[in-house]
Amino acid sequence: MKQLPLDTAIFASLWVETFLNGLFTVLFSICVWVLLYSKRRARKQVNKPLLIAAIVTYTLSTGHVITDFVRGVVAFINYKDNAEGALGYLAQLWTWSNVFREAIYVTNNVVADSLVVYRCYVVWGNSIKIIIVPVIMLLGSTICGYAAVYGFSTVTPGEDVFVSAIADWGTALFSISLSTNITVTSLIAGRIWWVSRQTSQVLGAKHSRKYSQALEIVIESGAIFAVTQLILLVLYVLRHNAQYIVFDSMAQIMGIVPTLIIVRIGLGMSAEAHTNYGTTLNKISFSSAEARRPHPVRVNKTVEITDDQREVDLDEFETRTSGTKVGQDYYMPKRGQQSLSEV
Repeated sequence: MKQLPLDTAIFASLWVETFLNGLFTVLFSICVWVLLYSKRRARKQVNKPLLIAAIVTYTLSTGHVITDFVRGVVAFINYKDNAEGALGYLAQLWTWSNVFREAIYVTNNVVADSLVVYRCYVVWGNSIKIIIVPVIMLLGSTICGYAAVYGFSTVTPGEDVFVSAIADWGTALFSISLSTNITVTSLIAGRIWWVSRQTSQVLGAKHSRKYSQALEIVIESGAIFAVTQLILLVLYVLRHNAQYIVFDSMAQIMGIVPTLIIVRIGLGMSAEAHTNYGTTLNKISFSSAEARRPHPVRVNKTVEITDDQREVDLDEFETRTSGTKVGQDYYMPKRGQQSLSEV
């Protein structure tokens, strides 16, 4: 593969990253509206973990692109009369601005991975056991990431990002983070598929459609993240400068993907879509740790909901209808459930 000049790769990466940050800004604004002001949130408490995670990832992603922009100005303008041009500055990997941008990336990666592990924890009914392995992987990627950041501070003139002090830890970071996201996404998708299957058996295939929609969101979002990480890992192992473009793009994608999930669900493009029958769920819900003990109920009728009645309290509605089986004794979780839109 023909090598890409370093200054060209850096310039292209800055352009792509700036574009993605603009997209992220729009999504972040909609996300804040969904979490704080949307009609469906009017009767609910603000989901603070999601709001905080969204603010942190956006702040870090924006900080990363600002740092890169400042470095770009210094390299392509202030160093234009330098004998080596922009390369004279960009090759200085040990500068505080470069170490700082690497630290921002790693921190953002930790936050993004933590968020997806948190989602898995909630979707599986607040089960600690299910996230033991993902948490260990998260700790591993965190250690490798900050070790790589330290490696940048020890680089000497003439060395590049593929030097052993950086490459060994960087490769481990990309590999473990990729494995973490594939593992956790599979666990979440598997849980939704299982609930969808149970719903289909109890209420019929048409009532499991919202689960299929949620499954699509999880898989699509996970695929965007995983494919980008895989491309980054391959390019880095091949020591190709195109990895700069993907690396800086990842700094934005790490925040875009979880924010996109919130926006799609909040705008009704997922499992919160309204239905005309009271025997189906208005949200995907999974019992929390405090509400695992079931109790039998018996439901023998279907309640039709008219358009005028759709603005009901969906939390109350889902508690009364989730897990019910028409005409038979069926175990229904008690109150205290959480929905996918809440994670």
